[in-house]
Amino acid sequence: MPLIELKCVKCGKVYEELVAHADGNYPQCKFCGGETQQVYNGKLIVNECKKSDCSGNCSSCGGCH
Repeated sequence: MPLIELKCVKCGKVYEELVAHADGNYPQCKFCGGETQQVYNGKLIVNECKKSDCSGNCSSCGGCH
């Protein structure tokens, strides 16, 4: 599940939320129940990183540790 930054259209609060599918159907605001939209200029959270010279074949280098 991606962690995305949401902004409430009604109250303006900005917060992060785990969303099952980032398909535009975002949960209601946890503060006021209003409609939320994704903040596209917000933070990007990833759960993996590759070395700059990584080929993507971890069996050849032992992985990205």
